[in-house]
Order: sequence, then structure tokens, then C-alpha cells
Amino acid sequence: MSEFDAPELNSLRLLQTAAPPVPPSSALLARVNDMRPVRTRVPLLTLVIVAVAAVVFPTVALAIYPLRRDLADLPPLWFGTMALVWLAGFIIPLTVAIIPRRGQVVPDGARARRTAVLVSLTLVLAGLLLTVDVPGVTILPATRWAEFGHLWWHCISFGLKATIPAVIVGAVLMRRLISAHLAGLGAAIGAAAGALSGLVLHGLCPYGGAVHVGLAHGGGVVIGALLGMLWLPLIARIAGRVGRRQ
Repeated sequence: MSEFDAPELNSLRLLQTAAPPVPPSSALLARVNDMRPVRTRVPLLTLVIVAVAAVVFPTVALAIYPLRRDLADLPPLWFGTMALVWLAGFIIPLTVAIIPRRGQVVPDGARARRTAVLVSLTLVLAGLLLTVDVPGVTILPATRWAEFGHLWWHCISFGLKATIPAVIVGAVLMRRLISAHLAGLGAAIGAAAGALSGLVLHGLCPYGGAVHVGLAHGGGVVIGALLGMLWLPLIARIAGRVGRRQ
């Protein structure tokens, strides 16, 4: 490079630094102006709020309905053990659905879905295989399909009164999460609420029999998981759109 080239290079460098930047587009400016501060997620608070939403109806039911009439005659160890199984079916999937793993920002949707399936199968099988009845005291449903279907829906609808509020509240609070995760998270929340209902039915429902307990009480967990998987993403999208319009 000769000394005669230096002034030309300096003039080019001056032109580059003096050139004005490209102005932002109107669309970008509109998006920036529409931005609002977003609250940081507090998973533990979300967990408490969703749990409270699920607990409201079961608490009311325990206050107004009598306990099952064969309660005093059931083996205490069996009754307590099964109550702990139902309680674990509530706590574990709800925690997995809302609390992220260590080092993660959002909960794992695939892990939540697997937990919902495992909890559903466990509680259905527990009802089918581990139910204890007191002969002459526990009411056994008639074997006719119409009678079974009526009692099945009675206990399923009981569970829905806990599942629906939990799924709705969970969807509103988790509406900003990635949509791909929401189906699995919803399944876990629905299964948890169904298990909570099963725990309350464990102490309230006067009907026994392995088929009734497995397919009606345990079936409430399965129905809750399916409802959460389908409804939570839909409600979350609706809540997100309403929030952006406000």
C-alpha cells in the first residue's frame, strides 16, 4: 500500500461512519410500543393457587356430606394407606406440572404427561385390586349396567367439580408458557384434581366394590387427565388473547 492510497481509504472510512442508520420500520415501532412489562413467574405461588382452586369443593363436600357408613368397620391400616396413595396422587402430578426441574425455567410437559398416565393407571388398579369391603355394611352396587352407570356418573361428576376449577385457574396462570407444553401440564393438573376427589370419596362414598372404586373413583383421575389435556391449552390461548387486548 502506497502513501497515496491512505487518504482514499480514510475518506471511505469517514463515509461509512457518517452514514445514518436505517430507521426502524413502522411495524417494529408498533410492536415496541405495545410491549408491556411481564411479571416474573413464581411457580410456588402458582402451585398454591391451583391447589386451593382444586381443594374448594372437596372441602365443602367434607363439611356437608356424612362419612361413609362402613368407616368404623374398615381396617384402619388399609384405610390410612389408601388415603396416602390418593393424597400422593394429588401432590405428585400437581408439583410436576407446575414446579420446573432444578436449573429449568418452565415445567417439563413430557414429564408431566408421563406422570399423569402413571398416576391414573396406579389409582385405577389400586381400586380394582386393593379395595376392601365390609360384608353386610358396605353398599355394593347392583350388577346391572344401568345401576352401575348411574353411580359411576355420580362419582365422576363429583370429581369434575374439583377438576374444572383447577384446570381453568391453571390455564389462566400458565397462559404465557410454550403451547407445546400445555397439554402435558394440563393432563397432570387434571389427574391431580381427580385424585383429590378420589381421596374425598374414599371417606365419603358409601358404595364399595372393586369395579365401582376402580372405574368410578379411579376413573375420575383418568377423566380429569383427559379434560386437562384438552381444555387447558384451549383456555390458555383464550386467556392469552384476552390479556393482549387489554
